[in-house]
Amino acid sequence: MFKKRTLLERLQKLNPYLEDLPETIYVDGAEISLNDATLDQIVLAIVDLEDRIQPINRHIYRLRDLVDMARKRQGLGAQRLDEIFSDEEARS
Repeated sequence: MFKKRTLLERLQKLNPYLEDLPETIYVDGAEISLNDATLDQIVLAIVDLEDRIQPINRHIYRLRDLVDMARKRQGLGAQRLDEIFSDEEARS
């Protein structure tokens, strides 16, 4: 017989990009099935995830800025930062 597809399976068939969509989300510390979630709860889950990854993103961007600064000073991959930034200009 035919198996009835879940909402998640139907959504994934509509858009394969949703393949990794979780079955549950977290809103205000509570786990909610995607089947039962309201649109507002999904938005709140997104905001919560964005708030949690923001510090990680800032850390990534700061490290990228550091690499860019080192590259502008002709820094090479195997060089240590203290070698790259050791001239008089870096001390000021």
